[in-house]
Order: sequence, then C-alpha cells, then structure tokens
Amino acid sequence: MEKSGKQIIIKGVIVMVVVALAGFFLFNGFGRHPYTYDELESVFCARAEEQKIVGHGEEEIASAEYGNSITFAMQTEDGERACGTYGRSMFFDKYKEIEFYAGVNGVLGVDEMTYMVSDGVIAYDTTVHFGDEVGITFSEEVRPIMYMKFMGVCLAAMGIFGVKIFLKK
Repeated sequence: MEKSGKQIIIKGVIVMVVVALAGFFLFNGFGRHPYTYDELESVFCARAEEQKIVGHGEEEIASAEYGNSITFAMQTEDGERACGTYGRSMFFDKYKEIEFYAGVNGVLGVDEMTYMVSDGVIAYDTTVHFGDEVGITFSEEVRPIMYMKFMGVCLAAMGIFGVKIFLKK
C-alpha cells in the first residue's frame, strides 16, 4: 500500500516540529529567560530587597562572568549578605535566575560560601567571599553538561533509526 505524497510531507513536517521543540527544551531548559544583560544587576538588587537585604547606599556589590552565567554578591554596611547566579539562554541573549541565597546577619554568616551551578553548558562550583572584601571565585574543575546532552540526542537517534531499519519488513 502506497502513501500519498501529501501524507508523507505532513508526517515529515510534524516530525521536524516535534524534534525541533524537543531540542529547544533539551538545550534551553524549561521556563522563561526574562532578563537582559543590562538589567541583571538591578534585578539582583531588587531580589535582595525582597529578602529584606537593603543597603543604605554603601553596599558592596561584586559580579563575575563564568561559562554561560553571571554571578553577583552583595554585602551591606550592616553585614547583610546576598548572592545569586543568572544563566544565559542557549538561543537568545536573555537570562534567568539559577541560584539565589540571602541572609540577614547570620543566615549567610560564614565568610565563604560554595555552591554548585549548572548553567546548561557546564557545571562548576562557585565560591562567594564575604567579609572585608566581597569577591567571587570559580572552581577550575568543570563538568560538561552539553556533551551529555549531545550524547543523549545521538543515542536516541541511533535507537530510532535502528528500530526503523531492523523492524522493516
């Protein structure tokens, strides 16, 4: 039984759309990336203010870019602290919040805090230093995330094509 050319084209388009959507969500993740690069610092400060971390004009803010993300750290003159990391979209020049920590005199009472960031491309440890001078350092050891995503896509494609080849009558 032969299929008409119209049915083959429709099925091909549907498959391409499904594969494109799956690839988009696999590489970009779920959720919106609402912030532009220029507004990240103000978004970070607003988020800190929501957590009752408010400076009186003399707060210390540090930022550093690494991989596919930007990390901010802030310490107010009262000793209140906040830090957050924002990851960039793979397809657009927009960012979303990945991690955010805040504390009022004691919750982030330690002078050094380390947390893991996975920005969609690589995973690494971020260390935020508080105390006399606010700073951010990143681990030199990174774990590739994009590599694993590509391997998953390749394995899925091999499985799909293998089933089509071996089950064809």
